[in-house]
Amino acid sequence: MSAKIENLENNIVKVDITIEAKVAEKAYNNAVSKMAKQVNIPGFRKGKAPKNVIEKYIGAERIKVQVVEDLFPIEFSKAVDENKLELAVQPSIESFSFDLGKDLTIVAKAEIKPEVILGEYKNQTIEFESYKVPEDALELELESIRSRFATVKPIEEDRPASDKDLAVIDFEGFVNGEPIERGSGKNYTLDLGHSNFIPGFAEAIIGHKKGEEFTIDVTFPENYSEEKLKGAKAQFKINLHELQERILPELNDELAKKVGKFDTATALKNDIANYLEESSKIENDKRKMEAIFGKVTDEAKIDIQETMIQREVEAVFAETRQAAESRGQDWNKIVEAQGKESVEAHARQEAIRRIKNSLIIEKIAKTEGIKIEQSDIVEQVSRIAQAYGTTPQEILKEVTKNHHFFTAITQQAAIKKVNDILMNNNTFVAK
Repeated sequence: MSAKIENLENNIVKVDITIEAKVAEKAYNNAVSKMAKQVNIPGFRKGKAPKNVIEKYIGAERIKVQVVEDLFPIEFSKAVDENKLELAVQPSIESFSFDLGKDLTIVAKAEIKPEVILGEYKNQTIEFESYKVPEDALELELESIRSRFATVKPIEEDRPASDKDLAVIDFEGFVNGEPIERGSGKNYTLDLGHSNFIPGFAEAIIGHKKGEEFTIDVTFPENYSEEKLKGAKAQFKINLHELQERILPELNDELAKKVGKFDTATALKNDIANYLEESSKIENDKRKMEAIFGKVTDEAKIDIQETMIQREVEAVFAETRQAAESRGQDWNKIVEAQGKESVEAHARQEAIRRIKNSLIIEKIAKTEGIKIEQSDIVEQVSRIAQAYGTTPQEILKEVTKNHHFFTAITQQAAIKKVNDILMNNNTFVAK
């Protein structure tokens, strides 16, 4: 086999493959034998008809097509390896010429990945926005824990509601005098300081006393989930039955034991402090990575062909639509609300970002001679299992069923190795 490569525009290569006559003829005879076993020819047992009968029955051209289909993947793969081509998509056969006793020639075209020219990605000094744990973070975490274990009791005092109270209410909503569908409730307990109701709803109850019946005016947000209520002015009739208060427990050893495997309140505090410190390190590592990768991306020169971008745009659209529909949202309404041009522009921007990231990671991996070993796959599988709360064995079962899953894991392992190179070979300075 010989192959001639011709570079065309837009990262398309033309590949002329020539296969020796004797190899092509052998493949032809093999195709005849294989196809003979798949057809019933009157007067002959399956697979026993002579070659000339099979050619007449099936057609020599169909057999030649089968030969091309059999030989092309193997021979094209050799051409790819020998010429170090990096394909963006699978090739397409443009034409072929095949007469028995003569060489088989195949003309194919393939889209290859664009060339990536990297700037310096090692021995750089990179500034990044440092994350610092807020001074009150520990206290806020401890208060959150106390709130989780709080008890609730009715407020006996005859006083107005405050933002620290819980209000037990009946409510009924109206827009233009018409009842709001699913806009009413009975004996609903509303946290007046941490409400997820319409903005202004809880605030309007503050200052009222238990036993009062009153009406409040609110406006639905412009981005409200129900189309007909977006920006609508509404009235809610409120019957305030009761006010309640939370009683927070003391931060002591008894509470620590309820929270988890802690014998003392000190052990609980230390665990939270360690968690905050580790979270800070993870966040700063993330910011460092974003800073160095951003620099590498900005300095890289990549001329991405439009066809590659459009394929990735379609993938972004498909993922975004699937995610929206899984949340019960209408994709067409989302596009209408955001504007088709805006949605398309965002998808294109995301597509280009993904392509650049992928190509840069591949280039660094190739430059550094990164190899993915079995231990890297095992490590990645263990990490995924931990994230999903399952066992590595369960993840491996899925890997064996799904080739794409294995490819994704391999890519993640490569990304981690590239990230390690970038993190370990540059100096980071906090802004």
